[in-house]
Amino acid sequence: MNLNNSLETNLPRSLAWAAGFIDGEGCITIARQKMKGRDKICHRLKFSIVQNNLEVLEQVRDILDESCFISKLSRTETMNRQAYQLVYDSTHALKAIGKVKPYLRKKHYEANAAQKMWVEGKMGQRPGKKGWPDEVYETREKWAQKLSRLK
Repeated sequence: MNLNNSLETNLPRSLAWAAGFIDGEGCITIARQKMKGRDKICHRLKFSIVQNNLEVLEQVRDILDESCFISKLSRTETMNRQAYQLVYDSTHALKAIGKVKPYLRKKHYEANAAQKMWVEGKMGQRPGKKGWPDEVYETREKWAQKLSRLK
């Protein structure tokens, strides 16, 4: 049976399965980054899952059908198995979160906060030569802290 055909015919069920997995293993966060030559901190929406079962991450990736990457994490002595990380960044994270949000339980509030931060913080928009006014950075930081407290 072709996995892609199966996903298309059972998309709501597949999204619900992915949401359940994300509720247990996923992380919705705002990454803070200091860019060279800039005074202000940059904020980026990130959505990731760490798991030692690569096939499960590949299935989540196929269900969400958004641009992402899967990386092999460095293995330490305390790890019994190799771990992998599925990562969605910026607009791709927003779209992936939007697809599973109706099915999320535990991470529903985090998904709401990420979506509100995206709109209110003017994420995905270009600031122009002068950059954003301080209020935009303050709004982004407020939502980043709110999201952190929801964990």
